[in-house]
Amino acid sequence: QAPGMTRAFRYLARELAKSYVVIGLAMLVMFDLLAFLAESQDIGDADYTILDAMLVVLYGTPALLVDLSPFIALLATLNAYDRLNATSELIALRGAGVSGMRLGRVAGYVAAVFMLVVAGVELVARPMRLEASLLRMHETAPAGNLLRGSGFWIRTGETYVNVAGLEDASGPSGIRVFGFSGDSRLESYLRATSAEIVSAMDWELQNVWHKQYTVEGAPTLSETLPTMHWRPTWDRSIKLYDLPVGSFTITELRRRMEHRSNETVGAQAEKIELWRRLTLPLSSIAFALLAAPFALLWNIRGGRSGRLAIGAALA
Repeated sequence: QAPGMTRAFRYLARELAKSYVVIGLAMLVMFDLLAFLAESQDIGDADYTILDAMLVVLYGTPALLVDLSPFIALLATLNAYDRLNATSELIALRGAGVSGMRLGRVAGYVAAVFMLVVAGVELVARPMRLEASLLRMHETAPAGNLLRGSGFWIRTGETYVNVAGLEDASGPSGIRVFGFSGDSRLESYLRATSAEIVSAMDWELQNVWHKQYTVEGAPTLSETLPTMHWRPTWDRSIKLYDLPVGSFTITELRRRMEHRSNETVGAQAEKIELWRRLTLPLSSIAFALLAAPFALLWNIRGGRSGRLAIGAALA
């Protein structure tokens, strides 16, 4: 009986794996299509094109797979067992001695393997989601010459600001401010390694180096400051640093929580996202175990479609 049980285990695991692939692809295609429809609302803003919208959706797909993993586990398990039930294969397996407990155990094992795959995807999912957010930010910005690969550039009058990096969890980094005269002569230059955003119109620059120039181009003043309060020159309607919490890794979420620990509600979104991310593996396994009994129920009105509808409602 043991070899038969082993063969039954492998067969069930294989059918579950097939269902995971089918359901996973179907859900990704559906949600990517919805995401593209949402992105298409902004096509034509500044330099945002159809190709940019497609890239934003594509870069966000790995993170979408991670976020949908519990629902994929539930629907895939329900679909696989319900299909076996409809073809009477599940009845034959039950008659051969495969208990409902074993069916649930196989579902749990496959869900655990699926979460190992998802954990590997998570390593690249958040950096790609961050790249999607930065791409969208660069191409939809209403002002400035935004050059990919050289940071975020924005122009206000004769002042040019360059923020080299927006990925740091504590704030922008590599800030440079160029001040020009009306005849395109450089009047001032400011450089800071990083900045803390105190408010929409108040930044605290760190490790500042500031220099001013004469009409002939010779420096007249040069100073180095540990910190410096600076008011951004652009309109406050321009969102320079508004990255979604879903684009940060678990380590970055923890850093942001530590950095904003003195704020009352500042890190609430980060806390929710961190705990949601940490509970994803347990949620996926629990959803898979929850789906198995529904596939074994015969008396649900509507048959297979009724069971799938219940599974979709639970998801």
